[in-house]
Amino acid sequence: MKTTGDKIAGVEFAGELVLGVAINLFAIFVIVESLRMPPRGHLGLVCYPGFVPFLTGSMLFLLSLGHNIVALRNGAHRHLRQWLKTTFEDDETRRFLVILGSMVLYIVILLGRVPFVAATLVFHTLIFIYLKVGHPVKIGFYALLATALVSILLPRLFEMPVP
Repeated sequence: MKTTGDKIAGVEFAGELVLGVAINLFAIFVIVESLRMPPRGHLGLVCYPGFVPFLTGSMLFLLSLGHNIVALRNGAHRHLRQWLKTTFEDDETRRFLVILGSMVLYIVILLGRVPFVAATLVFHTLIFIYLKVGHPVKIGFYALLATALVSILLPRLFEMPVP
């Protein structure tokens, strides 16, 4: 019979498994991108600019694979549903995911398709609405102010290009 301590440990191992899978995916990305770098010199892989990232990604992949094996041996796969439930019930996690989703919308979808000033205004407006900065007029004012700062003042002040 499983005790409450076993369930808590299982849920923690489920979180470890999710983290390990995320690290594995990132390591695969690093490996693939390092192999896509153009070769330099006549010594093959050793002269590639992606040689060190390739080794780093490979080590990261192997270490996280070991991490996943330990989590699976401790029953992480049996507690994934409970881990997901407790994770998404947490207010801080939900806030993080909403803000992360807003950032993905801004970076992946809006930038490059919509003018930079408009994309930045949409991003700030969504974030300020979600954070409940104030009534709609106040949100609009702060969004316009932040957009002017980020997309007009700072690029001119520091002579940096904007997308």
